[in-house]
Amino acid sequence: MKPIIMIGTIIVHLALFSYGIGIVAEQRKHRVTRFILFFLGLGLFFDIAATFCMIIGSGKGFISQHGLLGYSCLLAMAVDSALILRHRLKYGDQEVPRALHLLSRYAYVWWVLGAYITGSLLVFFRVSLRNM
Repeated sequence: MKPIIMIGTIIVHLALFSYGIGIVAEQRKHRVTRFILFFLGLGLFFDIAATFCMIIGSGKGFISQHGLLGYSCLLAMAVDSALILRHRLKYGDQEVPRALHLLSRYAYVWWVLGAYITGSLLVFFRVSLRNM
């Protein structure tokens, strides 16, 4: 495995950890705190970094099946994070509206299922089939 892919893999684990902390905290508190903003931002940063590492390391360029799935998950994470930040800036520490609360949950599930699990499985099966 290329070193850049290994680095990207470590970074995507950091994204899962950071984004997960932020989303779980928001889901429990129903509010947007600095703590939550920090971990959502950190998760987004790590996911962008991991995406670049994977693009560089894959050698397949910007467009691939795995890439398109990952980009849609990254977009969901980015939109959710932006809306959470907007809510904090506009309403401060007021309770998060139900629609935004649910969007955060769905974005997180989409990111975990799409980018983290399915993306990993796509790469695993592609490499496994190539080595047969």
